[in-house]
Amino acid sequence: MNDPICFSQYFVNKENVRSFNNVLNSKLLRSENNDAFLRNIFEDEKLLCEISTEIKEIISEIRKNVKSFSKHDFKNYIIVSEDTQQGLHIIKKSDVLSSCCTVLNMIIPRNFFGNIGNSNIFNICTKIIIYSMKNQCLFFEKMISKWDLSRFPWNTVTTTLSFKILYHILHWIFKIILSSIISLNFYVTTSKLDNDENKLYYFLQNQWQRFFDVHLSKMVIAKVINKFEPYCLGKRIKNKYSLEQRLKLKTIKKSIFKLHLILKPNNNFRPIVRYKNEAVNSSERYKIKERLNFLHTLTGKSYEKIENQFSTLYMLWVKNQQPKLYFVKTDLSNAFGSINKDKLLKILNERYIEFQKLEKSLYVKNKFTQLYKEMVTELRRPLLIRAGSTIYEWKEGLVQGYKYSPALSELYYSYLDKLYFKEYFKKHNNELKLFIRVVDDYFYITDSLEDAHSFLKALSNYRNVNFAKTFVNFQHPTIKYSENITFLGYSYSTVNLEVSRASTVFGGNMCYKICFSPAIADLGKFIENRIGQSGIQINKHIFNFYYNNEGLVWHHIFVTFCLSANKFCTILAIYCDENKMSKYLAVYKTRVTVKLCNSILETLNKYQPQDFIFKYCVNHLRYLAYKALFLCAQKTPKCNVLVPYVNIELAKTNCINGKWREHSSKICRRGKSVMPACKEVCKRADLKIIMKNFDNLPVGVQCYNHKLFYQ
Repeated sequence: MNDPICFSQYFVNKENVRSFNNVLNSKLLRSENNDAFLRNIFEDEKLLCEISTEIKEIISEIRKNVKSFSKHDFKNYIIVSEDTQQGLHIIKKSDVLSSCCTVLNMIIPRNFFGNIGNSNIFNICTKIIIYSMKNQCLFFEKMISKWDLSRFPWNTVTTTLSFKILYHILHWIFKIILSSIISLNFYVTTSKLDNDENKLYYFLQNQWQRFFDVHLSKMVIAKVINKFEPYCLGKRIKNKYSLEQRLKLKTIKKSIFKLHLILKPNNNFRPIVRYKNEAVNSSERYKIKERLNFLHTLTGKSYEKIENQFSTLYMLWVKNQQPKLYFVKTDLSNAFGSINKDKLLKILNERYIEFQKLEKSLYVKNKFTQLYKEMVTELRRPLLIRAGSTIYEWKEGLVQGYKYSPALSELYYSYLDKLYFKEYFKKHNNELKLFIRVVDDYFYITDSLEDAHSFLKALSNYRNVNFAKTFVNFQHPTIKYSENITFLGYSYSTVNLEVSRASTVFGGNMCYKICFSPAIADLGKFIENRIGQSGIQINKHIFNFYYNNEGLVWHHIFVTFCLSANKFCTILAIYCDENKMSKYLAVYKTRVTVKLCNSILETLNKYQPQDFIFKYCVNHLRYLAYKALFLCAQKTPKCNVLVPYVNIELAKTNCINGKWREHSSKICRRGKSVMPACKEVCKRADLKIIMKNFDNLPVGVQCYNHKLFYQ
């Protein structure tokens, strides 16, 4: 009972729930014997024996009501406020909530609650579940902990027993009834409409099905997919097969990847396949891992961190008197689907032969021969996907979600990169060049305008370049211009080569960027892992004094602390009672004001020019860490209670503006003083000016507001 529960898993991405009978066996509802229905709810025979007669009668009434109101899969009670007859429209969650509450109020008799307070708790639980995020786990026991058990019918058994009974009944109602109401009438999924990756969107089931069918037909017409026999044979022909053959077909069907469409802007979509983890056993996982390592070895691409490559470019840029640099950033549309399978097989064969020529170990040669044969067989085998009950063969390239797609894509595009962009890897006479490709994203920097145009021309070797997402920092008749280029979470200034975190990293609603997994069972540990260095990148890309001036570095420090503080406040606002929040300040102090500060300082001291001295006091960073927390706590209504506590810490660490006190300016990892503070350093006039920029949260940062969230 103490374990967190993810209710959203029961209604997210459910396309094949055709009727309520698919969820709950109709025999349980039709039978006059209530025992089978009770076992479906409780499962625990001991608990079943201790349920009072009064509660059993109410459960029997619930069973009758479910039978009565589920005849048309609850469709008669679904009401949406807007006109949704044409096209695909996002349904307001308030409309979904209203419809679900209408059905639940008809199914659950009033005497189940006992009083209005309990009814309100039930409605709040319903609201929290409907508004929950993808894979969000909830403390269900805590959600119903204030239920008044002194009222009838809950006072007919002991308090401890009545809470267990209540827990099982409500869990069953939300898992079976509520999820059925939602999945039978709405299609719930995530999308690529914005950067809120865990936000759930509701669509009317019939509208989504129409949208899905139309695009599925277009994929068939475009010969991206084809129906695959014998899985698509009609019932009459299938009946000619033996029972054993039909059962085999059915088993194979279940193991085939399921096709999903991820909605993108302008009613566009991205096809992706998903399969259940339990469908792959441990031996198959080992085989997959072996094959992936084999493909990685054949690719032969050594991974060098982007920050190291960019740092090398910057040093050469300074050495060459900082010439004008030309940036090109682009990506490929449908990178997996655009792969030519015949060409991929040739590349695989060529790489394999090259490897065998160079490898000396006979054991490795034999092992790779076996893996090569397995991969060739895998690629020649039809790539099957399932849409509803129909099986298709994926004909065009690879599909996203297929276990080998990323590794095969890397092998394919690494080969083509050397073919199409060979000249852009080479450097002559101190030329400034940087070529980076990560999956389907390309980033190119050069000191020659002619070379930049030539690179754009070379890109045309690919038919699927996404020019809508292509940016350059020079005038071009058809491509967008930008002085700041964003690539993989970082923003690059094309004027002075300064690097910052992209606004998409810290901007937007933070609750949709955090995955609230079952790890929330240990909330303190969960917060530690999200707000510390394990959840926030600290590297020399932004924390260095080579290509970032001191003012910008302090800005990066503040933004990093705001990211930590916003995560901290968001998690507490969702899961913690206000009267218990202050105890988690110790976690923030340890993970952010101590460990994260130390990591930032270590990185900055490691990556600075020899003629530069970074003058700081550790309290400067701690002050900013608490300032970020102060601002986030102010903007997060439920965390307002933290403001007085944070104010105390701000006063303690404010050596730049506050009253001077003797303290340490540098502290080792063990917490011992390394250097006493110097008043001249602590109260630097230039740093005071910089610090004035941090009185407000960075533009784009949104703090969690529960009132707005549940609108």
